[in-house]
Amino acid sequence: MHPSVENRFYDLLGRKLAGEFQASELEELESILQVHPELQIFYDQIIAYSSEVSDVDIETAYLAHRAKMMKSDKMGEQNKIYKGDFSVKRVLVRTLVAASAILVLGVTWLLVKKNEPVQDNKLTTVATGTQREARSTMTLPDGSIVRLNAKSRVSYAEGFGKTTREVFLTGEAYFEVTHNEAIPFIVHTDEADIKVLGTRFNVRNYSNEQKMEAALLTGSIELTLRANAQHKVLLKPSEKIIVKKNADDDKDKMPSGGDKKVELTSIKVQDSVIVETSWLNDKMAFFDKPFSEIALDLERQFDVKIEFKNKVISGYKYTGVYDEDNAGDILKILQMIKPFHYTISNKQITIY
Repeated sequence: MHPSVENRFYDLLGRKLAGEFQASELEELESILQVHPELQIFYDQIIAYSSEVSDVDIETAYLAHRAKMMKSDKMGEQNKIYKGDFSVKRVLVRTLVAASAILVLGVTWLLVKKNEPVQDNKLTTVATGTQREARSTMTLPDGSIVRLNAKSRVSYAEGFGKTTREVFLTGEAYFEVTHNEAIPFIVHTDEADIKVLGTRFNVRNYSNEQKMEAALLTGSIELTLRANAQHKVLLKPSEKIIVKKNADDDKDKMPSGGDKKVELTSIKVQDSVIVETSWLNDKMAFFDKPFSEIALDLERQFDVKIEFKNKVISGYKYTGVYDEDNAGDILKILQMIKPFHYTISNKQITIY
């Protein structure tokens, strides 16, 4: 995690504890927690502690930490303010006081909790490795089933199924959601939030890919863009939505909203196999998919590294279903469809 991200996390959490929190800052804090779920347990613990810590405790923590803040030239002018009437600048001081208290409490929490196992009622994370054998299936407290593809992670916080049903996804997962109209099921990703009552759908959200996809098999889901909370898309069975990352210059537009980031299409079927969920049956299915994107699938599924020496070849597109057990066998088949050369050395594959 970059230090600037961690510092921003402390700043936002400090403002939350101080009661000076804007809606946009709440969204930013939630976004950080989604990208870095390892901070969620710390966040929950500090929020719990804050209800028990008095103003005196917070101010003492601030005074202990203030000496460090004074070393920063950027904080010099702000520190002059705090030499005046403390009651007049109460709100501003409490913001920094709370942030400082977080650091103090955080160190204490890490020392106490470092070797303590995570309890079932705390944040739960399931991560998979880089090969097919690493795929896993989990049953959530509400009975919903989640199947994870390679290099994927899903997490949820304490109280799941009681007051909320929210999960955070990185990678790819297939969901079979238990119906509960009173508590909607929500999947959070970097690009969008997906809300459902009871359904089966697949979400693909890998950090090294330029798009996020959600494919609906049964039921209905509502997708809300993080970049534009007013833009909501309701999907029907057999529909798929693609949310493009960094799509400022993309000309594809959705009829309903005109958003360049979003494309509404349909689930693809190839040789009686649903392309979007083929991985559930240990198959790799492609529909007019660029070789560069297929390479990312091969890397995840077979724990290899692929490098293209020819950009033209990386743009080749393929359609088909493959169930071979290694990357080399799949490359041989692709090679027969459109010619190219490749070498394999241990786990390094070079295509030219």
